[in-house]
Amino acid sequence: MEPVFCDTSLLRVAYLSGGSEDGPPVLLLHGWPDDATTFADVAPSLQAAGFRTFAPWLRGFGKTSFHSDQTMRSGEIAAMAQDALHFADAIGLERFAV
Repeated sequence: MEPVFCDTSLLRVAYLSGGSEDGPPVLLLHGWPDDATTFADVAPSLQAAGFRTFAPWLRGFGKTSFHSDQTMRSGEIAAMAQDALHFADAIGLERFAV
């Protein structure tokens, strides 16, 4: 599956998505040293249960990139959490599960 891209204020986020367009959304957030493909075995089960899944590559991983070379690079959990909220906003999610 090829990644889809969206833009936040800081990042161009690569992500995988699938499932029913009107299914309850679930963000699948990988850890270290994993990536969005970590959920390749889990996502189909969630999608079969009616969920819409979104698995982004987090900052510093895969094809996700910073818009500016001037942006401070941080792997802090707070930065990653803010990235997830900005990602959800960028793809139009008001509510979602993680």
